[in-house]
This record gives sequence, structure tokens and C-alpha cells, in this order.
Amino acid sequence: MQQIEIVESRSFDYVPPGERHGTVRNQVQFWFMVNATLITLFTGAVGPLYGLSLSWTLLALLLGSVFGTMFQAFHGAQGPRMGLPQMIQSRVQFGSRGAILPIAAATIVQFGFAIFYIQTGASALVDVSVEQPAAFQICVGVAAIILAIVGYRLLLRVEKYASYVMLANLVLLTIAALAVLPLASMLSDSSFAWVPFLAQFGAAATYQIAIAPIVSDYTRYLPANVGGRAVSGAVFGGTLLSALWLESLGAALATAFPNSDVITSIRDMGNQFGFGLGSVTMAIAAVSCLITCSLSFYSGSVSLLSAVEAFRPIKSTARLRSTTLVTGGILVIIAALALPSDILGSFAAFLSILGYFLIPWTAVNLTDYYIVRKGVFSITDILRPDGGIYGRWAGPGIISYVVGFVAMIPFFSTALYVGPAAAAMDRADLAFIVGLVVSGGSYLLLTRRYDFHTEFDAVRQAPLNTIGQAEPLASTTQV
Repeated sequence: MQQIEIVESRSFDYVPPGERHGTVRNQVQFWFMVNATLITLFTGAVGPLYGLSLSWTLLALLLGSVFGTMFQAFHGAQGPRMGLPQMIQSRVQFGSRGAILPIAAATIVQFGFAIFYIQTGASALVDVSVEQPAAFQICVGVAAIILAIVGYRLLLRVEKYASYVMLANLVLLTIAALAVLPLASMLSDSSFAWVPFLAQFGAAATYQIAIAPIVSDYTRYLPANVGGRAVSGAVFGGTLLSALWLESLGAALATAFPNSDVITSIRDMGNQFGFGLGSVTMAIAAVSCLITCSLSFYSGSVSLLSAVEAFRPIKSTARLRSTTLVTGGILVIIAALALPSDILGSFAAFLSILGYFLIPWTAVNLTDYYIVRKGVFSITDILRPDGGIYGRWAGPGIISYVVGFVAMIPFFSTALYVGPAAAAMDRADLAFIVGLVVSGGSYLLLTRRYDFHTEFDAVRQAPLNTIGQAEPLASTTQV
């Protein structure tokens, strides 16, 4: 009989079949909660900020979210097939040490966003209780660390029950919006401009693509015989539903109250509707921020240990995970307490720039998985610090990554830097499209004449490989 660990010991390493568990339905609930935070409201406010009407904003949100979620969801099928967390899989395309750059960016982004979740959760608690932001930040941070230390089983269970509460809350908020906001008059405005539309499309797409580096961290525990389409569908449906729902509410609130913060607006709208809905929403929001913060800690620690293991062989243990999470968590809490609100905008821009580093990565990773190698990998060699058959440095992946990133620079649009192409489009951010197309296309060109027969022979001989595992979305290459 399998013994269940109270504190998870897995981090960057392979999850064997005997430890696999969970269902596709659990994944829908899990990924629904990933976007179910108040921070998501801000993504829907981009269009109204540029003067775009509500109807066109909603269309841009739909198209952008669907586009971005597709890339995110395609990573979902990799988890049960490979049994590995997301970023360590990059060793196939970049080499064990060549993957350090995207892994480092993913690590910093995850721990960085944890700062915002701590601050947002604490602010929500302040709204419904007493003015003790520092104490609340510490409580949210410590609780998130503990949740992450216990690990995936607890996270999955907490997300399951929290999804029911959040779903009920969103239904009530939607009813409140229909009752309180002048939606009919707002939707009757059909004013359109390409730049605001593209800005909203880009914001929605990028928000979804940003989740890509953590997807397999949580789908890797599913049984290997779960179909790739089912897993990707669960990730797609769960994250798209919560993102679109909250972003649409954010768009409506930003249109109705252009001079007010969207979080303040949703609280006031709920309280105006009655039954203390606004205050209840803030309390629920604090919990959802805490949970999402724990996911950031969890994935940040996995990425960090993946990077370290490429230079120094280590064994993943509960003690190592706990030490890493406590150390990283304490640093994040200190940063949350130390960062004044007047520089948070600049810090968010800094995280956005780091996020650009992950767009060429997702293009190369997905192109390799679905088109080039078609899901045929040696898990044994991926886990070797020297990269095994994949090497320490893999030229096609590294070159494609660099070329794609450089091509994106003119299209960057953040508070810290606006590229000339973005400036010409009134700061609309379409860098993600450039990065996806250029990096993916470059990787196809650089690998088109590569003879994989020798590699696939080695994969067949490896003790752990993906041959005979569940099919990915694309049919598996015969080796």
C-alpha cells in the first residue's frame, strides 16, 4: 500500500507512476483558481484606460485570452507524459546549463509575483478589518509558505473547495453588476480604435501566456495514461473561465468608474448591491491571494532547484524543499514589507520585462514537443546534470531563443522601457506575437536537417523515457 507523505519531497525530479493521482476534473477546478484573484481585474481595465468602449474591450479580452490560453494549455499535456515539472523539461531544447536563463527568469517572476499576492491579500484584509497591513502581510506570507511546504496534495484539495466559494462569489458579483452598473448604456457605445483594441488583446494574451512556465508543475502528478487533449482541455477551460470572468468585470468597472481603482470599485459595487457582498468579496479575495501566493512559492522553488541541480547534483527531499521555501518566502515577505507603494509600478514593469524572457522559451519548448521531437524524450537524460544525450548547451534552442528575444525588444512596452515599434503603435504591446513566431520559426529551421535516429535509439535504451506513455496532442513519432 502506497504511503502518503505529509510533506512533499518531490521538486525538480521525476514523479513515478506509483505516486500519480488526481483527475481531469480536479485540474479544471485547480486552474480555475489560478486566475481567480483580484489582480486579474486589472488586465480587463487596459482597454477602458485607452478609451476603448466596453463592447470592443470584451471582444479583445475574449480573443486575447483564447490566444494566450492555447499556449498555456498545450504545456499541460507535457506533465503526465513526462512526469517532470515544467522548466526542467527545457534541458531538451537548451541543454542542462543552457536552460539556466529561462529557468532563472521563471524563478524570479514567480517569487516576484508572490510579493503582489501578499500585498493584495493584506490590503483586502485591511478593507474588512483593522489597519494592520504589515501584520496581515506577514500572516498571508507565512500561511502561503506552510501551504507550499506541505505540497501538491494539499494545494489540490484547497483549490478544489475554494473553487466552489469563488464560483458562488463571481455569480453574485455578476448579478450585482447587472443590478448596479448601467451596462446597457455602456454596451451601446461602439467606439473603436485599433491601438486600444490591440493593447487590450495583448494584455489578455500575455497574462495567460505568463502562466505557461508553471503548468506541468501541477499536471505531472496525473496518471500517465490520461490523454493529452483531456489535460490541455482542463487547463484551457479552467484558466480561461476565471480570467475572462474577472477581466470582464474589471472592464465593466473601469468603464463605469474611470477615476477609481478597480479593486475599490468592485468592493463598493458589492456593498451597494447589499448583503455586505463587497466586504465578503474582499475576505474571499484575501484567501485566493494566499492560495495563489503559495503556488508562486511552490513553482519558484521548483525552478530554483532545477537551476541549481544543473551545476551541483542534489537529491530532492522534504527537508531541501522546506528549507528552500522558507528561505525564499522570508525574503519575499521582507520585500513586501520594504517596498513602498510608490515604486510598485516600476517593480511590476521589471517583472513584465522578465516575463518577456519566457515568451521565446514557450515557443521553442512547444515547437520541439509537438512538431520536432513529438513527445519522444529520455527522462533519464533530462535528469542528468550533464544533460546526457541533450548536452549541457544545445545550439538550436539557445540561438532561437536569443533571436526571438532580440526581435521582441522594439515591441516592448512597459513603464521602464518602450520600444520604437511599440511607441509607433501608441504603446500597444505585441511583443509576445513577435517572440512566438520568430523563436518557433527559427527553431524549426535550425532543426530541419537534424538526424534524430541516433537520439531516438538512445531514448529507447533509457531506463526512463516517454515511449509508450499517454499520447500528446500530436501523434508520437515512431522510433
